[in-house]
Amino acid sequence: MLLDTRRWFLGVALLGAMGCSGAQNAPPPRGPLTARDYVPLRAGAAWSYDTQTGFGGDTVLSALTVVRVDGERFYVRSGGRTETWELRGDGVVREGDYVVKDPVRVGTRWDARDGSHLEIRSVEGERTVGGQRFRHVIEVVRSGSSAQIETTTWYAADVGVVEIRATTDSSLGQRIEVHSTLRGYSLGETP
Repeated sequence: MLLDTRRWFLGVALLGAMGCSGAQNAPPPRGPLTARDYVPLRAGAAWSYDTQTGFGGDTVLSALTVVRVDGERFYVRSGGRTETWELRGDGVVREGDYVVKDPVRVGTRWDARDGSHLEIRSVEGERTVGGQRFRHVIEVVRSGSSAQIETTTWYAADVGVVEIRATTDSSLGQRIEVHSTLRGYSLGETP
């Protein structure tokens, strides 16, 4: 009886070891990445950023949180303000303007309501932010608005915005830069 018990435990241990050392199940292949992949909105999702304000070298913590969902419409709070984001068939819209537009490829362009122009400048890159390396990163540049602010935003697939850099010249001729880097994130509820 003792020998049979030992064999049973040895068999279970071997099966467990084989299960751990064998080929792992790979995720199913996915099609081309779309705007939705780069702005993964869902209930409870949240992102926090370290933001260098450009004024006196101050760094502040900023955060975005999905506070409510209504179908394909998401209400995202940042500080005391709540914005409306939408997942559409051709991209992701924030407050009526596309932030990422399909197809996600270099050269895709669109215009915003304030007269600025947006363009996907790079796709499938890698970027290290806050010591963490992100893959499948796209770079979107916004320029030409009446405010003369140029903004570069990097989005990582299945993460969201990982870095933002905005620059402008003040009326005194000083270069002002605001730079935000991802500190942490949670994607909330599984879709």
